Amino acid sequence: MSKQQGSASGVQSTDAFEWEVYHNSETNIFELSKKLPEDLVASLAREVILRVASRTVAVARPVSQEELLAFSTALASDSPKSAAQIIAAEREAGRPAEDIYVNLLAPAARQLGDMWDSDHITFAQVTVGSGRIFAIMRSMRHMFEASAPAEEPAVIFASVPGETHTLGVRMAADFFRTDGWNISLLIGLSHDDLLAEIAQISSRMVGLSFSGEHSLEALSQVIVALHICAPHLSIVICGQEVEEFRPILELMGVDGIAVTMEDARAHFTRLSQDKT
Repeated sequence: MSKQQGSASGVQSTDAFEWEVYHNSETNIFELSKKLPEDLVASLAREVILRVASRTVAVARPVSQEELLAFSTALASDSPKSAAQIIAAEREAGRPAEDIYVNLLAPAARQLGDMWDSDHITFAQVTVGSGRIFAIMRSMRHMFEASAPAEEPAVIFASVPGETHTLGVRMAADFFRTDGWNISLLIGLSHDDLLAEIAQISSRMVGLSFSGEHSLEALSQVIVALHICAPHLSIVICGQEVEEFRPILELMGVDGIAVTMEDARAHFTRLSQDKT
């Protein structure tokens, strides 16, 4: 995937806004919203807004109310590029990616949420707006890659919240340990607890166990949250039922879909080599 060239302001090519990634992500989110039930789409929109809006750090350059309103309006507008062009211009001007996340995307997410709660924008508009925030963050993912590779291949295996069938993920963890991998196993955790545990573990890859349609909502929320909270993580979905849901899972921007142990090993081997 090609990177944009750096600007005269000194932003390096690896720090440029990736338009191809943005376009693909925005298109995938639109297609995903047509395939999922409306209540699940609403749940994912809420997840984006809440996760992004919760980010806070010291303000590097405050955003005026006029700037915030213009950006929020662009997010929910009919133009797929307007909001992204604002972000690309900020990057070209040298604004740090973390500052954009916290001091532009986060307040815009809060504003979208408030406007939705007060019925100032429709469900369709907030879905579009939250989807574009997600796509913008995906297009900046490469700016948050960990700088040093792990000493040995390390993977987090986790069952999605509410899942009671954990034999498969336990077996996968044992299989990979026997094969020499450093494995952390997380099962039986709530959504927030799972994200908190993953944040504490030094790993760049996570395998999420998926056992069927009953887990689709929980899995979708975890994927969205990880894309936002841990953009450096590569995500592989594992399970015997994944093939049936491949079209939906691929639209969520995962890095691999594995039916068998050998599939999973091939994906994680490739991903570990990509990150060295």
